[in-house]
Amino acid sequence: MNKNKNKDKPRAKTQSKKQIEQAAQKLARPEVESLGYEIWDLEYYNDGAEWLLEITIENPAGAPISFEDCEKVTHAVGPALDKADPIEGSYCLAVGSPGLNRELKNENHLTKYINKEVAVKLFANNEAVGGKSFEAVLKEAGGPEKDFVFELPGGAKLEAAKKEIAHIYARDA
Repeated sequence: MNKNKNKDKPRAKTQSKKQIEQAAQKLARPEVESLGYEIWDLEYYNDGAEWLLEITIENPAGAPISFEDCEKVTHAVGPALDKADPIEGSYCLAVGSPGLNRELKNENHLTKYINKEVAVKLFANNEAVGGKSFEAVLKEAGGPEKDFVFELPGGAKLEAAKKEIAHIYARDA
């Protein structure tokens, strides 16, 4: 669901992307949680034609997210953002679902998927997996000083440094 805001206001360069995302997260979280959802991800970016504030929600009980769920969240979050006006300039609000093959982007995401199957995309070919991508069970989620550990089909373990990994996706059925 999209919502235009501040159409005539040019985007100022005084706010960083991170500041905008933090302010929007602070305003959106209580609204989203009051409806029984959680924020999976929140990003502010330029898609080429316009600036987007994209909020990805999930149901903590694991139920799928419907269009109606996204619409409810949009109607709750939009007024809170309009009132506080944390974003200088024009943007479009979009609320969506992370889907089944959601990207695991932060420590909380990764922790939720320990001992679950994931799909991994690497920056370069890896001889142990025969290419740049593989599916495995995430055994340990790397941190700043730690490698990721995966259990490959057949039980072999594979360690990969964070800098080797382009993306990790959940493989929920």
